[in-house]
Amino acid sequence: METSNDNVHELLAALVSSLNNTLYDLSAESERNNSKVTAKRLEYSRQKVMSAWEVYTQKRANK
Repeated sequence: METSNDNVHELLAALVSSLNNTLYDLSAESERNNSKVTAKRLEYSRQKVMSAWEVYTQKRANK
């Protein structure tokens, strides 16, 4: 069963990494295009995703 959990964790890690990079790039591009509100919303979303990921990985490590 552990390998199944590891596979799910690897999938989640890949998704979170991709989402983080995409949100960062979109935020930076919005900033360059003077869309400050959009840039801030994207950065806020990126930070929320990364914060949730950190909580998840800490809880997973403590099991």
